[in-house]
Amino acid sequence: MIKTFVVMLSTDSDLTPSILAEKIALVSGVEYKETCYGLLLEGEEAALEKALAELRKLDPNRIFYKVRGYRIGDKRICRAKRGGGPRPGYHMLSMEREVLKNVSKALEAGEGGAVEGLGKEKGAGDEEEAAERERKKQAIDVSLLKKIIGEEEKGEGTGAEKEEKKERGSGGSRD
Repeated sequence: MIKTFVVMLSTDSDLTPSILAEKIALVSGVEYKETCYGLLLEGEEAALEKALAELRKLDPNRIFYKVRGYRIGDKRICRAKRGGGPRPGYHMLSMEREVLKNVSKALEAGEGGAVEGLGKEKGAGDEEEAAERERKKQAIDVSLLKKIIGEEEKGEGTGAEKEEKKERGSGGSRD
């Protein structure tokens, strides 16, 4: 079955659509069209899987792809046939592309790197911080969760909110 994929480069990638096109030109059985944000790929599923795997090897955290609903050259979304203007879905695609740099950073952080601006670099105190993060990640007891939900539904608030109310007194202002 023939499928079409949109291949998008993250805005912080060092690669260009031309580099991707050169790599795809070496893969037989796949048609491609170079775009400002990456490529459109079209072909049989097996050939596409091979081509996408080859592209991802170039920069796995900055090359993304998804299925496209229209084939390359489809007259229903061709700008020339519709009288110009952006193609349907272009603005959403543009917004998605802007988010990809953050996804790339998160992927790199998941591989053991640090996300700039979200934490400090690896250092001596990391074992203690990792242990603290693991402690915080532990699952909450189901009965405690039900109790908290029940209090919220009744409008009583959580235990911490009750303690805060006791400290302030019964009602009154915070001033």
